[in-house]
Amino acid sequence: MPAASMPSTKELLWLSCREKSCCHNSRVLITGLDMWRISEALELAPWDFTMYTDAVEGAPDAFQLSCDGPFFQVILGKRGEIGPQGAACIFLWKLADGHAQCGLGALRPLVCLSYPAILIDDILRVDGGHCGCRRWSLVDLDADSEMALIEQLLGETATYSEIVTAWNQRLRTIAGAQTFRDFCTYVLQECSQRNGGVQ
Repeated sequence: MPAASMPSTKELLWLSCREKSCCHNSRVLITGLDMWRISEALELAPWDFTMYTDAVEGAPDAFQLSCDGPFFQVILGKRGEIGPQGAACIFLWKLADGHAQCGLGALRPLVCLSYPAILIDDILRVDGGHCGCRRWSLVDLDADSEMALIEQLLGETATYSEIVTAWNQRLRTIAGAQTFRDFCTYVLQECSQRNGGVQ
């Protein structure tokens, strides 16, 4: 049995944060493959852990529910009402001592796994604006690991964009509006087909 790999410095720093403010005050946009992986692993319907919100203008993952309707994006659901400090991610839970932990662990969406690393003009940068526990620095990151995660995220975002584009075009041939469940079901079918049904 192979030995478990040691968590990275970034992962240890994130795990040690008690508040996980990044899990309260941000909209976590997920890809179709994120949705599919979580749904398959936890045997949950996507509409039980996601929600849809108004899309940012020009977003490549913006979907419609009717051919002339507004555009939306999928985000992880929130627990409770959203207030000035946001609201906890649906998968965030707290230990008896108040320390917050992500219930998804390594199954977290790629955007969460790569946080706070971002790519700007092909240069690895840090954007820890949603973090309330520390000021992140590049020295906290392993450049090779972060670049691999970001490249995977970019690839999956491109695949999801293709799926969403096909869905939006398909709406032109369907009479009437579709539901969010219809959209999620379509995404799951497409992701399963593209990945041979294997996580």
